[in-house]
Amino acid sequence: MSCLREMHLDDLFKFNTLVFDPFTEVYRLSFFIRHLAQWPELALAALTPQGQLAGFIFGKCQPATDATNLHGHVCALTVESRSRRLGVASLLMNHFAHMLDLKNAWYVDLYLRCSNLAAYQLYCALGYCLRRVLLEYYPGDPGENAYDMRKPLAIDVLGHSLLVASKQSVHLPSDEESDDEYN
Repeated sequence: MSCLREMHLDDLFKFNTLVFDPFTEVYRLSFFIRHLAQWPELALAALTPQGQLAGFIFGKCQPATDATNLHGHVCALTVESRSRRLGVASLLMNHFAHMLDLKNAWYVDLYLRCSNLAAYQLYCALGYCLRRVLLEYYPGDPGENAYDMRKPLAIDVLGHSLLVASKQSVHLPSDEESDDEYN
């Protein structure tokens, strides 16, 4: 069983085995520091019973331009290979969604590699829906596309946040450019 806590700054120097996993996107240290500073409640660590880092999630809460726009975005989620298939990712994702529910966010979204079938199945099981495919999303890997997935939160009882789903393959428009900094 894992326990969750907010990430600490010194955790950034303990998670190399997690960050260099082939299923994890690699970001600059400034990315993690910025997220810890701006959204500390949305940066969570999962610990093993022995106190070792088993996984983490970094996310953000996007500002609202109207009453239905406040939403969260999962920027990074990873679980150490020995802790996979034990519910750690689900625990992190469910707690993240709960934190966004407390902020009255309408939905949470995320991007993932189309080649990561295990992650896609996990997100579908957690209630995420495919919105669209983002063509050539990953820098340095032009053949890899991303799934854009979304899950409505408690305030969106009627699922209005899913109504704009196109499921079409598109290039990410310039006004939706990700601020996620890859290494």
